[in-house]
Amino acid sequence: MDERQRTFKIVLIGLCIAHFLAFYASRYAETAGITGLLYPNGTPVGGDFINLWAAGRLVLSGAFSDIYDVDRFMAYERGFTGAAIGVRLWAYPPHSLLFAWPLGLFGFYAALALWSVAGLAVLHVGARRFGFDRLETAAILMSPATVLNLYSGQSGSLATGLLLVALSPRKGGGALSAGAAALLTIKPQAGFLLPLLWAFQRRWLLIICTALAAIALTAIATAFFGLDVWRGYLSDTLPALSHLEREGSGPFTTMIPSLFMALRIVTDDADLASAGHLAFALSVALVLVLRLRQTDDPVRQSSLLLIATVLMTPYIHNYDLAILACGTLLVARRADVTAASPLLVRTLVVTAWLLPQLVVTFNVLGLPVSPLLVLPLLFLA
Repeated sequence: MDERQRTFKIVLIGLCIAHFLAFYASRYAETAGITGLLYPNGTPVGGDFINLWAAGRLVLSGAFSDIYDVDRFMAYERGFTGAAIGVRLWAYPPHSLLFAWPLGLFGFYAALALWSVAGLAVLHVGARRFGFDRLETAAILMSPATVLNLYSGQSGSLATGLLLVALSPRKGGGALSAGAAALLTIKPQAGFLLPLLWAFQRRWLLIICTALAAIALTAIATAFFGLDVWRGYLSDTLPALSHLEREGSGPFTTMIPSLFMALRIVTDDADLASAGHLAFALSVALVLVLRLRQTDDPVRQSSLLLIATVLMTPYIHNYDLAILACGTLLVARRADVTAASPLLVRTLVVTAWLLPQLVVTFNVLGLPVSPLLVLPLLFLA
């Protein structure tokens, strides 16, 4: 390993440790005042994990149809929290319930601990299997995105780990890649570019196996939970999600680094924001296609995919940005790129690394510049 690269990775880990300490200090008062399942401000401990736990418990009780009825789902959560905890819903498609129900077997805090450990474990396995070294893996596991994911009880670490498994250049791992990609259909905004990459790599069997595995998951979920859950998901949950993204307000708008949310904040026009984001996403897709045609290096192709995923997805949160962290690490290890302009490249990498926190500040100030900070990394990749 180049000594300068090693030093930069150590500095990055140092920044991660500093961020963790600052984050912990900023949250200490609220964690010290926890009562039951709630922080002093009335929000749930573990953030959105409460939705996963509630979905698991509803599966075990057989109340499948309540999961995708937004009003009944929120009423169920209010029943065991004893408080109005805001708009809460189970946003994932019905085959996610095949993996959610075991957490309902445990108490809330035990389940939250298991969920957190599982996300970190999958992220670690994915990083090592992809080919990140120990320092890089440590940086990913301690990154601001990972810390925010833990605090939010979210699936960003799990999705990033699965994406890295799917992207792994190791030979003989086709079944694992297909399985990981099929599981990513539960959170499609993380893995939607995989078929495009595999088409360029002519890995047709991998695409077919992934499709068959996804169909199998859907069929199993339908057999267990019935068609009503799909009707509820399509007719109730998805429209509620769309309305929330297009018209909703509150803290979640500060957590989204997409061009869609940037334009929503600046123009207060959801239709204009959607059109602008679509045009931007198509431009990024064109760049991605042109670059994928010009290189057959799987690591470089993966870095392009990781960064393009963040740019093209309108509904991505700061706790999902371990995807971006992995992409920036691949850019930072490129000697030809860093040698040309080392200060610029490393500044962009560190900025992207800290983006999970920076996006909140930018969006609150009405200066949603996050997409402009990520875009140069696509070309560096």
